Amino acid sequence: MSNPWVKFGALNAPGAKAVVTVATVNNDGTSIVTLRSGQALRVQGDSVGVNNKALIQGGKIIGAAPSLPLQSVSI
Repeated sequence: MSNPWVKFGALNAPGAKAVVTVATVNNDGTSIVTLRSGQALRVQGDSVGVNNKALIQGGKIIGAAPSLPLQSVSI
């Protein structure tokens, strides 16, 4: 029988996810990414190419993200 607290903890991700644009891929396995706000961050991972969208979590690139148009609606 598995521990229900372990299952519950797996539902909560270890940090917020963000979609970023990769600005630079470095030789040391890190990348410089740009947030939507314009801030630049250095994150671990080099699996996504320059000028492509990536998904980051906990300071690491966890995968590529689709380049979808951004829609903003005021209510």
